[in-house]
Amino acid sequence: MPRIGYRAHDFGSFDSASALGERIESIRPSFIQLALNKVIPSARPWEDWDEEYISGIASDLMQHGVTVAIIGCYINPINPDKEARKREIQRFGKSLSLSSAFGCPYVGTETGTASPAGGYSIETSSPENLKIFYDSLSEMLDLAEKYDAYVAVEAVARNHTISSIERMAGILEKFHTKRLRTIFDPVNLLPYTGIPEKDGVPLKVPSEEAERRFVCDVLDLYGDTLAAIHCKDYILDPETGTKIGDLPALTGIFRWQNFAEELRKRNIDVPWLLENHNPKTVKETAETLERF
Repeated sequence: MPRIGYRAHDFGSFDSASALGERIESIRPSFIQLALNKVIPSARPWEDWDEEYISGIASDLMQHGVTVAIIGCYINPINPDKEARKREIQRFGKSLSLSSAFGCPYVGTETGTASPAGGYSIETSSPENLKIFYDSLSEMLDLAEKYDAYVAVEAVARNHTISSIERMAGILEKFHTKRLRTIFDPVNLLPYTGIPEKDGVPLKVPSEEAERRFVCDVLDLYGDTLAAIHCKDYILDPETGTKIGDLPALTGIFRWQNFAEELRKRNIDVPWLLENHNPKTVKETAETLERF
């Protein structure tokens, strides 16, 4: 049975960790991906975090049965501004250093874009930027080793440095360390124009065979590095044929029940974190997924 949690900031902004915990508890006690300043704007800036402060946040959440499954620190590790990139890595390192206070060893990030504003850039996938990412990741992994924590990397098709299964394979081959973990968001990683069939052409709704092949290719690669699943949904735009990938789970075309069955076959039991959920139906969504 999938273990369902939430990306905390999908519930909006809160004045305190207690208020956030109370909102999660109103659905049922669970776990979250926590980007602290994103969900609690009044929280101290990351530079001012310390063990006592973060432990207090975690304790306030625990009083409502809420724990942290992923510390969300989604930086741009290939920011073209060297000083800005250095600051981003420092911010990520702060989360790693306080992972025990959060009660969670995993700090998650995507892999960045050459656009300082964070949008798409055709330069992102260049060999030069791939090298910058490798350099940044190496520094982050050294910090993870220092603080007994883990860097959890999420690949995203088209927009980010690591945008394909093959590129993620390159990371896992290059960095032979237990400090590197993966986050699998099937919707983010599946190709921008849809999952291709055997003949290379995507359909409006992929066949079960094509979807299973995509899922199995990723799971074969990620193996025991998998730290969490991100769970949302998608359709292909009927006019452009490109992915609309920000829908609540169970409202698009991804076969989440088949996905759950594949994980069960492989004895993979990691948290599923709902993204882009509808707050009005999130309880029903979570309960349905748990039955898979």
